[in-house]
Amino acid sequence: MKILWESDWQGAKIEQNITYLSWIQHCEKPDHGLLGVGTDTGSVGVTMTDLKPSPDDMNRYNFNLRGHHSHIKMVTWNKSQSKLASCDSSGIIYVWVRNEDRWSVELVNDRGVKVSDLSWSPCGGSALICYEDNFVLIGSANGQRVWSNSFPGAATVTCGVWAADSKQLVIGFSSGTIQVLSSQGANITERSFTDERLMQMAFSAVRDDTKEWTLAMLTCNNKIIMISAYDQINSLVYRSPFHISRMVWNNEGTILACINSNFELVMLDTQCRVIHRERIAVPENEKKLTAITWAHSGNVIIVAAGGWITVGRILFGVPTLFDIVTYDVWKMMGCSSKRVDKLPIPLKEMNALRELDHHVIRCRIPRAQNLCSFVCSVVEARCYCTIRPMARGSNTYVLCFEHLGGLVPLLIGRQVNRFLPQFQIFLYQQEHEIPEKPPRWGNYGFAPQVEDIHSIIRSHNRNSLWRRSKRQIRAIMSKHVRPVRPDCRLLQVSSNVWCTKFNISSMSPTLLPSFLGQVVYKTSVLHLQPRQMTIDLAVLKRKNNIELSESSNPFSDANTQEGHAGPSSDKGLTSEERQFFEKVLAECLSLKAAMNSSNVHKKEPQPETSTACKPSTSTNAPSTSAQTTPLSHRTMESKLDVTSMASSVSTWYEEIETLAYIDGEDEKALLATPSKSNNVWGIEMANKKDAEVIRSQVDKLASIAEQLSKKHGDFNVKKDKASINKMRSQMKTLLRRVNEIEQKVANDDVKTEVRQLVRTLEEMKKTLGESGTKNMRHDSLFKTESMQNKTPFWNEHNQVYQLDFGGRVTQESAKNFQIELNNNQVLQFGRIEGGSYTLDFKYPFSAAQAFAVALASITQRLK
Repeated sequence: MKILWESDWQGAKIEQNITYLSWIQHCEKPDHGLLGVGTDTGSVGVTMTDLKPSPDDMNRYNFNLRGHHSHIKMVTWNKSQSKLASCDSSGIIYVWVRNEDRWSVELVNDRGVKVSDLSWSPCGGSALICYEDNFVLIGSANGQRVWSNSFPGAATVTCGVWAADSKQLVIGFSSGTIQVLSSQGANITERSFTDERLMQMAFSAVRDDTKEWTLAMLTCNNKIIMISAYDQINSLVYRSPFHISRMVWNNEGTILACINSNFELVMLDTQCRVIHRERIAVPENEKKLTAITWAHSGNVIIVAAGGWITVGRILFGVPTLFDIVTYDVWKMMGCSSKRVDKLPIPLKEMNALRELDHHVIRCRIPRAQNLCSFVCSVVEARCYCTIRPMARGSNTYVLCFEHLGGLVPLLIGRQVNRFLPQFQIFLYQQEHEIPEKPPRWGNYGFAPQVEDIHSIIRSHNRNSLWRRSKRQIRAIMSKHVRPVRPDCRLLQVSSNVWCTKFNISSMSPTLLPSFLGQVVYKTSVLHLQPRQMTIDLAVLKRKNNIELSESSNPFSDANTQEGHAGPSSDKGLTSEERQFFEKVLAECLSLKAAMNSSNVHKKEPQPETSTACKPSTSTNAPSTSAQTTPLSHRTMESKLDVTSMASSVSTWYEEIETLAYIDGEDEKALLATPSKSNNVWGIEMANKKDAEVIRSQVDKLASIAEQLSKKHGDFNVKKDKASINKMRSQMKTLLRRVNEIEQKVANDDVKTEVRQLVRTLEEMKKTLGESGTKNMRHDSLFKTESMQNKTPFWNEHNQVYQLDFGGRVTQESAKNFQIELNNNQVLQFGRIEGGSYTLDFKYPFSAAQAFAVALASITQRLK
């Protein structure tokens, strides 16, 4: 026997500790199953499993069931009815049943006494509950009591289990005796096989070949006793040198698997002989193995240690040499077949290596290197997340993916301004949140001595020589020794004073566009009606249905190494930047050429059918202006192209036909195009940051050019003569700056030009009377969706407004809301216990944008 363990993948770790595992086969799909997970926080997980690779059907893979308020002691499946029973440490039992796409509570059992054991009968008709006060209850699957009894005496009921035929059950006592009862509670027999306290019992299924069963009993001294008949004289015994925490039979009843305190997985046959022993490699911070279960007809074993879980596929008998070599090669490749195409091996072996990448437990959690691209792009499948506070009462929240009944952190939102609410959203880094304060020095040479020496030398003068020296040493250490933390900021959520308008903007221009969204709240007078919520969202998906490029995480260590081929090319500007810069030049020149080609300089009227307004026939325009391209390559849904721009110019000409114009010779000089424009893009830039700043500044220039061209339609010739002249002057300045940028880049001298551009932009914004955020709202690569919250219905009986959250929200709040797009719910947000919130979203929301909208709702002050 050999077990092929899966690698340490992205879904193998949750924040909570796993206390119990139980698996059931899917009733309709033979290769699929449901894994029940109990955690120490009281959450119960139901997660889908697949034995073989299958395409993503966009369905929901995981359910985090909330209701318990203490750690889960056990979870068990009713295999015939697909019901899940969970019991917590306080003795409360919930029976969960699935209704379409949700799991709801069907039954609740609470005697106020702790439960020692709970199990369903194999037929699924009854449940056995053993309490710590010696009370034993048999109940039907629909909640009716069948039989109950309180066992008197000094012996305590410790465990109970159903027989394989569901007609009998066995009760274990602290004295080591067992009592066999019928399904109606009648006493059949009583036997004693040991004097030790019984801790657990496991009944195997009836084996097909021998028609026999085996009962395994675990004692407090780590002995496993096996019997095949109640009147058996000599029982089989296995003694373990380590503490055994859990044991479970496979579906066929031929192998008993158990885990011990030495991180070992031990498998026994029906004769109590060890047939497989293997030490499981677990993370250093995990103290013990906590749960185990079989899955997929005994072909898979699942083991948990704290919040870490591992899955192994079992090869029975003597494995083939092909399987052994394939598994070893896969491990040498880093437990991934990503680079298998580079190996000189046949196609059969390549496919075998690719099959090892399949994970039995399904999830959509991104890998660490793909986390940045995941949260910054639209996900087609619906994501189910939880927002939890970093600490009770803090203003820092963590967006977590729900998985296996627990949480996997993705993003951190930290409030940086309390008077004027403002959040910054970061990528979650490793195991720790972004520190509020710099950490204390570790083993950095003499730094610990500096910290400890003040206990010997005490001075009351704060400005003493020693204190000044120590501060200087700390500054030196901080500058030269302390590792540089990567800048993990992605976006920012800013609000006005009344918290009625929130702007979502990018803090990482290399990953996200400047404008990401805007949330506006409106409340009724005296707040008698629910608040209205309007969201303008930039869809982070290209208009040609090509998603954002999935680059590796720019904040990872791999991208900071010397010689790494990052997003920028070796020539300083990426192809996207070059194309963007080229189109900005072409559009600005096309606009000016269309103005020159009109009859502004001529006194003769021009025929209406003349093509002089079109850039393609302009003699002053370069060849690139003939393309019908948007004015800005980074605007949200701009409808302004070259043709419409030319037509708008002719309308402008008709309105200001009688006005004097500036001499055209200077304009021709401004519009002079370099003869070798292609060489501009081949110049290597020394500073990548300058290229990014130029791109953002040209973005603003193009947006301003668009607004300059749009505003002319509202001008009145008599009243706004001065404004028209000022617009012309600004347009000339705009074109001058574009040409100067081109020349500066060619000469590799851009720092001075960037500073001048910033000042020019501020002046142009004042002229337009627009704020900077409004100027950056549009990006032609990304379209904008406008959405509103779903109006809740009035419940006359309860006198409240209500929405159906599908069981995802457990507390009433005015901040709970749902967003719809084309009558389809795309986002819902609601409060749950512990100061946490649920957040479910799908297209057009990305994880970062959905988290930003949720933070705006949390901060919003008007109820």
